[in-house]
Amino acid sequence: MLAGLVLGSCTATREQQVEDDLGDFRAWVNDFTASVADRTEEDWKRAREDFSKRTQELDRKQENFSDELKQDYQNLKQEFQDADEKYKRSHSAGEMEEWEQNLLGEWATTTLNETNVEAAYEAFMERVRVEKENWTNEDWEMAKRVLERLNERKDAISGNIPTGSEVKIKALQMEFRTLETAADL
Repeated sequence: MLAGLVLGSCTATREQQVEDDLGDFRAWVNDFTASVADRTEEDWKRAREDFSKRTQELDRKQENFSDELKQDYQNLKQEFQDADEKYKRSHSAGEMEEWEQNLLGEWATTTLNETNVEAAYEAFMERVRVEKENWTNEDWEMAKRVLERLNERKDAISGNIPTGSEVKIKALQMEFRTLETAADL
């Protein structure tokens, strides 16, 4: 009987410890995800490292979680990962604007219309030809994102673009893909 009482006490203590650990993790996630936009790069990097350590520890203890706690834990992990994605997007927006300005020059995608969209593609490819030799894979990814934005804008105004401009734009898009593929080799 004493062994059963001790075993029951240990189980209750272990369950309480698991709930406490998960409660601490919940508070930590809530604290870090509450002000994503205000975090510095260094601060967020530390948060990612801390998240990794905390989840490794909790992953080892997960076998002691009830189904409800497992689901709660997965939701908390997802909440942090969603905040991480939000952080990356918000901090890459400025970088994206910089890339657009560098590759498009005077052309802002929001100001493009059927009469100047071809000139924007030409300016884009002129910069790509100049810069491509020094680009890393990450640089190519950013250039590809600029081209995707340019393509989205072109598609939005597509009905009125002269056929000659459409043909020239297709040729410039193909040239970009060719240069990108060659850079991968």
